[in-house]
Parts: sequence; structure tokens; C-alpha cells
Amino acid sequence: MKDKVTRNEGRVLVALSPYRLVASLPLFAQGMNSPRRTRREWALDVGAATLWAIYAGAYLQRALTAHRLMDLGLFLFYSVVVWLFVTRAPAQRHAPWPAALFAWGSTVLPVLGLSSSPVGWQTLGMIIQGLSLVSLTVAALSLGRSFAIAPADRGLRTGGAYRWIRHPMYASELMFYAGYLLANWSWRNLAVGGLVVLCVLIRIHYEEQLIAGYHEYARQVRWRLIPRVW
Repeated sequence: MKDKVTRNEGRVLVALSPYRLVASLPLFAQGMNSPRRTRREWALDVGAATLWAIYAGAYLQRALTAHRLMDLGLFLFYSVVVWLFVTRAPAQRHAPWPAALFAWGSTVLPVLGLSSSPVGWQTLGMIIQGLSLVSLTVAALSLGRSFAIAPADRGLRTGGAYRWIRHPMYASELMFYAGYLLANWSWRNLAVGGLVVLCVLIRIHYEEQLIAGYHEYARQVRWRLIPRVW
């Protein structure tokens, strides 16, 4: 009887070991079975995570000093991005380097181009930005280990927000900049916003041609950015 109890306790301890608990989670189990990143990929991912961590830290400081909920929301979103860079899957296919350079450049465009303005509809713009931050975070978490800035095939994602439209992160990003434009109206911001839209459309084209199984997914989920529109 004592030997039987000892064997049963041993089975329970093995079943509850940290390794087995972590491996039982689909996300981590997928990570253990997927190919490992090369040193170059690790270096790029850590560098990108560091850059976004700097962004997150800057917004956290602003949130603590200015007591703005928008800055707190941006800190939380950028923190999610940092985590996704560190945990993402290795790419099976990469876009040509001009497409990758274009994608990274397009992320810098609104940072350098947009500027605050005393003219605008502050309340409406802030509401739209707040809602878009929520949808951005949901879309990023739905993308999970397939997250990327430059076009690459890190595995097709069809769950979460990707059940409704094919590019929920881009849709949320454009929604955020639309809110910023409403809150900070100027012809310069309008021109930068137009360029951002153009860049998103080009990035969509690259990604849809690159990811394996995408054409079948496109037949199941018809809309790219706006349901029942496009």
C-alpha cells in the first residue's frame, strides 16, 4: 500500500512539474517544437525589443508626470510589442530587403511627420485613439508569435481578431492615426496620414504574397481592413 501511494505521488509530482505545465500550454508547446532562431535573428529581435522598450519607458514616464490615460495605454501596448519581439517564431520566408527596409521606414514616418496642433476635435479624437489602442492590443495578442514589422512568413494566424478581417492591426493603426488627425488637425498631418495609408496598402500587398496558405485564408475571410467595404 505504501509503495502504491509513493508511486502515485511521484506521478502527481511529474505531472505538476513546471516543464509539463508550460509544455501543456499551446503557445509554449508550439514554441518548443518550432525551429530555433539564428543568432542574427536573435540580435535583430532583441534590438527591436530594446527600441520599443525605450518607447514604452518614455510613455510610462509621461503617464506618471502628466497623468494622461493615453500615455498609459501606449505604454501598455508597446510593452506587449516588446514581449512579442522576444517570443516570436523564426521566419520561414523573408521579403526582399527593399520591402523590409520600406516596412521599417514606414513605422518611423508618423513618428517624425506628425505634430501636435492647437486646432482639432480633442475629445472625439482621444476617444477614437483610446478605442484603437484597445483593438491594437487585441490584434497584436491575436497575432502572437507571428508578429513582425517587416514582411515575413512566421505562420498564418486565423483566430482571434483575424477571424473578422485579415489585417486588424493595420486597421487599428489607421484608426489611431485618424483619431490623432481629428485631435490635431493640420494640412501637414493630413498629408502624413495619406502617406501612412499608402504605406499600409503596400505592406499588405507584400505580406499577402509571402505567407503560406494565405490565399485559402483570403477566401474564408473576405475583408482586409473594413468589414463589408474592403
